[in-house]
Amino acid sequence: MTSKIYAAFTVSVIATMSVGCFPSGPEYFDELDIVYTNYDDSYDFQSKNTFTIPTEVIKIDQEHLPDDPDFEPEFVSPEYAEAILFSIRSNMINLGYTQVEKEENPDLIILPAVFQTDELFFYYDWWYWNWFYPGWGPGWGWYYPGYYPPQVSRIRTGTVIMQMTDPNNQSASDKIPVVWTGIVNGLLEGNEATTTSRIRTTIDQAFDQSPYLGN
Repeated sequence: MTSKIYAAFTVSVIATMSVGCFPSGPEYFDELDIVYTNYDDSYDFQSKNTFTIPTEVIKIDQEHLPDDPDFEPEFVSPEYAEAILFSIRSNMINLGYTQVEKEENPDLIILPAVFQTDELFFYYDWWYWNWFYPGWGPGWGWYYPGYYPPQVSRIRTGTVIMQMTDPNNQSASDKIPVVWTGIVNGLLEGNEATTTSRIRTTIDQAFDQSPYLGN
């Protein structure tokens, strides 16, 4: 519980930290990297064995919200998507999970996305995942059992969010539980080589500060 509170506090003071730590302005993008994680502390991660992830990473742009079931999201460029997916996959395997195809009824599904907006909206439309999530349909959505996502009023464009869901624990109201959330603020900035390195470092950090995920 302590780390959970600390992480929430860290996000709430992003603006203060950015100004206070760098009175003359930061010299490098990675000086502004902040990793936030939160989770359902009543969830039994150790009872889960398998996971899957998409083959692409979606872009979420608040100016172009989907408004029909045939909506097709935009995707992050392959070089960045590959780094994001590789880092998630490697960490999950190192934690003892086995990757399977989505048709094999995985215990966990991890959904990575990049926000192309300065505001963070956790309750983004289900249509973004209609192309991937098995059995997804109208009226479905997310809920966060045992914890509540942070209320972040401002984030930098390019922030990466990872949501770990339990596809086999659908509620009576057609909601899928998000049991873990990881956010890296403003990651996709700078040149490709630097950004790719930061992706690996910060996603590794998100898993490092989440030891309860270990299988």
